[in-house]
Amino acid sequence: MEELLLALPAGQESRSGAFGLIPAHMAYRIGNGPRLLGVPLPAGLRGGLMMLDCRDFDSQGDPTGCCRQILGECRRRGYRGIVCDFEGPPTTCLIKTAQTLARNCASQGWGLYVPEAYASHAAAARILIPSALTSGTLERRLRTALSHYPPERLALAVEWVREDFLLPASGRGTFLSQAALEEQLRRLEPAIFFDRGLCAHYYTYMAPGGQAHFVLFDTPRSIREKLNVAQRLGLAAALLPGPEIEPHLEEIFSAP
Repeated sequence: MEELLLALPAGQESRSGAFGLIPAHMAYRIGNGPRLLGVPLPAGLRGGLMMLDCRDFDSQGDPTGCCRQILGECRRRGYRGIVCDFEGPPTTCLIKTAQTLARNCASQGWGLYVPEAYASHAAAARILIPSALTSGTLERRLRTALSHYPPERLALAVEWVREDFLLPASGRGTFLSQAALEEQLRRLEPAIFFDRGLCAHYYTYMAPGGQAHFVLFDTPRSIREKLNVAQRLGLAAALLPGPEIEPHLEEIFSAP
């Protein structure tokens, strides 16, 4: 892959460079106005990418001034690109934001990553394809994306999943913290299986009252398998979740 990005909370120390990973700093948000909001970062922090979300943004207003703030911050910090972590369906304001950032990133030689819903609004931007699935296979999901876009435009957005589903499973399950997952594993002592299609571990159990549950979760092995699928299919990049990945870098990237 050309780029492996590691999404890092603001100011978090990382060993990413030792494994060839590029930090994407989770320190920025589009706020109402719209305007660029951020949390303090170390004064000397330079390089990597800006990671930009839109949580709680009302999607109102002209984004021109906000885009100037975003691009100015990238120049000031020496960022080499922007990850638009936009959730939900596209809005007029965020579409204009993606279009403006796409033009300016192209002229600066910077990278731009956008969700698939914004692919048609950001020419040449890399398209983030989420890794989380409850049915089918990751390979099939990526091959579907490859039928619409060339591999150099695709990036796997890796999620470290810990979710509890009622069966039959669909959509997204109930999030489990790592502590909750470990407690459940100790208490239930379930048989754990690895689904090669989903590239994830799972187990089932019966809750009081007879309701069947399905728990899907990741480990360093499953993350490595997801990356292997993306690499084999020729995807250009991947975005990894730093808080979960950081303790396991050796296991993921140094394993045979």
